[in-house]
Amino acid sequence: MDTAQTSEPMQLPAVIRQGGGYGWISAAVLGVALALVSLIIPWLLSDRDAFSFLAVWLGATGAVYLGFALNDGREKAFRTEVVGMALFVAAATAALALGWPWLLAAGYFGHCLWDLVHHGRGIDTTMPWWWVPACLGYDAVIGAYILIRFL
Repeated sequence: MDTAQTSEPMQLPAVIRQGGGYGWISAAVLGVALALVSLIIPWLLSDRDAFSFLAVWLGATGAVYLGFALNDGREKAFRTEVVGMALFVAAATAALALGWPWLLAAGYFGHCLWDLVHHGRGIDTTMPWWWVPACLGYDAVIGAYILIRFL
């Protein structure tokens, strides 16, 4: 059986790789840009389908940190991220079942808080430093989109 060859890691813009304040802001801007691109999908869908898509996407967003925890390898990180994922999946499911856009938006803004807790190392799951500001920018844009479109 052949083994897969390891590919080169993704190259981030130099300003992000350098880190610091400008790197943090640049990573957040990258998250905003990625959110705007990903909003093309719900923008093309009916309100009902877009709402459903964004609810499922919130659950997927919560699961990304679980991937970091699995890579981290520590049981504490895994347990913490499972709880976080469960909370975001529950919020997405409830928002979808009840048709409450404010709850769906609150789920994304809650994920912003989750990001910030990771930034302050309140939760110390190992991940690239730039992930937190990028995810923060991403979540804030998606949450604002939900409020604008559905309320």
